[in-house]
Amino acid sequence: MLPYMELDDLRFFMKKCQITRGFDTLEEIYLYNWVDEAQKSMIFQTGVVVNQVNTNTLPSTKFKLVHLPALKVCSILYIGPFPYQKNSGWQKISWERRAAEAGYKYTEVLYRELYHRYDFGGRNQHVTEIEISIN
Repeated sequence: MLPYMELDDLRFFMKKCQITRGFDTLEEIYLYNWVDEAQKSMIFQTGVVVNQVNTNTLPSTKFKLVHLPALKVCSILYIGPFPYQKNSGWQKISWERRAAEAGYKYTEVLYRELYHRYDFGGRNQHVTEIEISIN
């Protein structure tokens, strides 16, 4: 997954084509669209929220602008180190259990990580919102 999480080429493309990230939006979005069920085959997408773009003026590229449909999700905010960093609490999130405790069932259609803020220069208190599709 790591090569797909590296977005330097996307940022370069956006700069070259004068595509701007939306004001006061997420740093990055990771979408795990399950094809079968959770933790099996999936379509993985990474990207950012952008301002309005005239797609007719864009050169042919490997990047694609997509409009995401509305989806009912259970959202959990995590503030702290990532799984690979010291003192991470990521493994204790228990998002599926928490959704069930709130009376929802995880549909195993989508798992999404929304990166609101990075804190690599501080105490690694990154702000990540985790969303799971529910019904």
